[in-house]
Formats: sequence, C-alpha cells, structure tokens
Amino acid sequence: MRFGVIADIHANLHALDAALAFLSTQGVDGYLCAGDLVGYGPMPNECVRRVSGLSGTCVAGNHDLIALGALGDERCDLRARESLRWTRAALDGDTRALLSALPREADVDGIALHHGSPTDVQEYVRTEAQAMAALGELARRRPDAEILILGHTHHALAVGQERGTVLRGGTGSVRLAPGEPMLLNPGSVGQSRTRDARARVIVLDLAESSATFHAVAYDTAACREALRQRGLPLDSCHPWRSRWGTVVHLVRRTYSGRHGGSR
Repeated sequence: MRFGVIADIHANLHALDAALAFLSTQGVDGYLCAGDLVGYGPMPNECVRRVSGLSGTCVAGNHDLIALGALGDERCDLRARESLRWTRAALDGDTRALLSALPREADVDGIALHHGSPTDVQEYVRTEAQAMAALGELARRRPDAEILILGHTHHALAVGQERGTVLRGGTGSVRLAPGEPMLLNPGSVGQSRTRDARARVIVLDLAESSATFHAVAYDTAACREALRQRGLPLDSCHPWRSRWGTVVHLVRRTYSGRHGGSR
C-alpha cells in the first residue's frame, strides 16, 4: 500500500491542488490527512470539499473543531482567532457537515492518525522527547500500530523509537524498520512557517518500508491575491520571518506553550 500523507492545509487551495497533483504522479493508492483543513487561508469550503473527495482517511484538527464551535479558541493566538472568526462566517452548510463528520483519530492498516498528539489535538510534538512520549502513548493505546502520523507543528519530522530523530525539516527518504514504531509528520501543505513557502507531503510506501518527504512549489502569488480579495492578511499562508524574528518567535512560543498557548 502506498499513501499520500498530508496535513495542515489551512484553506490554501493553491497549495493543496499542487500537492495532490504531485502525489497523483507517485502512484499512491490512497490518502491520509492529519487535519486542519481550514483556518488562515482564503478557501475553506473548496479545500474541505477537495479533501472529502479523496480516497482515504482524514481526522479533524484543532482549527476544524474551533471553526465548528466544538473546541474553544483560548489556546490560539490573535492571528488564529481572527482567521477562525472569518472562517466560521465563510463556511457553508455542506462544509460544516463534512467537517463535523471527521473523527478525532483513526487507525488505517496499523497506522494511527492524529492531529496534535494521541491525547491532545492541540499538543505540539516538536522535540525528540515529546515524540518518544507520543510513541509511548501509542504503544499503550494501540500496541499493534507501528506508525504514528501527526500534524499541527507545520514542520516535517520523523522519529523512531529506537533510532531517535532521523529527519527534522527538509526533504528526503526515511527507512521504516520492522518492529520499530515511527512518528511521522509531513509538515504543512498550506502554511509554511519558513521562507520556503512550499507544500509539504509524504509518500508512505508500506511495501518498500519507506517514507519520503517532499516539498512542492505552488502559486503563492495567486494565493496572496485570493487572501487580498477576501480582506485577509496577505501573509496568512506564508508567515516567514528573519532569523532574529524566528529566534524571538520561538522563545515566545516556548513560553506560551508552557502556559497553554497554541496556534
């Protein structure tokens, strides 16, 4: 079985279409989506319908749940809260129904699919220690599962229970070792939080025991124009920073995370 793995689309149809066009050339049999179809971007209804038409499984992310009113926005920053306020007003009835039908977790062929972590849809699993804790929770909940797919952080990550971190950011192929549980995060399709605004995906090949991380270019100018037309911030889907800005942001993020903050 060969899966296209996506997450954190965030209503960015231009990025989603580019990601799916690429994955269609990779011979995938189905798709796994780790949630956050909406939020930030300009085309929530279109993205939800596009994902719902795929062959595969999708779970709800925190933005999906907040947009429906099923989760509070207390752990969101100002940009996220304002974006979700716009999104709630923009969603049509059919889209709401599709989002409401998404489960918070799923199990497909021994692959556990969550958004944040196995215990919290809003938890960021960024470090090796956090990944090991998530894999430990996976073992308690689903001892037969050897792959845990998460989203939420918007950064690619692969951590093996025995090997530790084998990929952090960037692209490349990771070997899946038999008997070694592995955490995989494809990164974000629709909201890169680096200067490199590309759609991130994984081709997960169970027969070949490999997970290959890709970054796909898309029409960022068209996405910004769609944001402009809807009165949304033009950097909602591409919030890159200088190196110093990134350091400051990470410090603030760490402090916020210790006190319940989220995005």
